[in-house]
Amino acid sequence: MRLVVLFGDSMLARFTKTRIDRLEEGAGADVLVLNCAAGGWTSRDGVRRMREVARLAPDVVVLSFGMNDCSPERLVGLDVFAEDLRCLVGAFPLASVVGFLPPSVAEEEGLGPRGRTNASLARYRDVLRDSVPSGRVVETDAVLAPLVASGVPVHVDGLHLTDEAYGLAIEALAELVKT
Repeated sequence: MRLVVLFGDSMLARFTKTRIDRLEEGAGADVLVLNCAAGGWTSRDGVRRMREVARLAPDVVVLSFGMNDCSPERLVGLDVFAEDLRCLVGAFPLASVVGFLPPSVAEEEGLGPRGRTNASLARYRDVLRDSVPSGRVVETDAVLAPLVASGVPVHVDGLHLTDEAYGLAIEALAELVKT
């Protein structure tokens, strides 16, 4: 049995039973997924909990941080965020680490939910991408591009993904978990 741990913010916390079942099914019969994510968490919250999560000895750990770290009300500086990610990745030396990049937000007049901007979010996304092994990221914006191009909404609230958007992201994640 291969253990996959989801660890991060609401992008992963919103993996409901149905979504977890879908990920397990797509990743293979020998996969068990545990969700250790919570809405509102920043990388600081992850660092605080990483030792306990690492005790689970996952084969794969999926990290999703950055969406709250770049929020003006919870701002974690980019240097601190980068150091947090080094610590988080280092806490799982035997696991395959995958980054689940936060998707762009729906901006109105240059701002997204709670004052986030896509320009700021892109910097945090780049740090997460650079913190995990090459090719081990779910490029959410690229995965969701077909929906966006066809005019299908990808957000339920300007921030969180729709079920259809999660479906595409889960397919991409399942492929990474398989390898």
